Amino acid sequence: MTTQPWAFQKFHVVTLSILLGLFCFRVLAQLLQRYLALPFLPPFAAWQSGAVPYETLLATQLLIVFIYAWILLRIVTNRMQPSRRHAWLFSMVGYTYFIIMTMRLAIGFTGLSEHYWFQSYLPILFHFVLSSYLIVVGHFHIQATARQR
Repeated sequence: MTTQPWAFQKFHVVTLSILLGLFCFRVLAQLLQRYLALPFLPPFAAWQSGAVPYETLLATQLLIVFIYAWILLRIVTNRMQPSRRHAWLFSMVGYTYFIIMTMRLAIGFTGLSEHYWFQSYLPILFHFVLSSYLIVVGHFHIQATARQR
């Protein structure tokens, strides 16, 4: 980039760091509840919908943390190559994911609240965190490609 990279990227870096920190908190909190059952955190079962066994969920979460941290590191070190295609991809996946989770939440509040997948509000909250991360990465690419013109 021809302009000061840090000034341009500051919003994205701060926002992505907060979102990644929130998700890391979620992974750690559920892990602690699994083995320690701390009284100041929601119970273990509240952290997942039960659709996936915990061991598979944890492995997937750790992979997500790794990938999201890698993306953040590439932005921080100015090694993320801005791309209109990536802007579209991250934005579309992020917004679609966000809309699906919004629908899941709405259905849980209005009709199928007795079904475990729709009554798991804490996992839905963190799905919003994950989808927001993708949306912000998409925004980074949109802004970065606009600055290249």
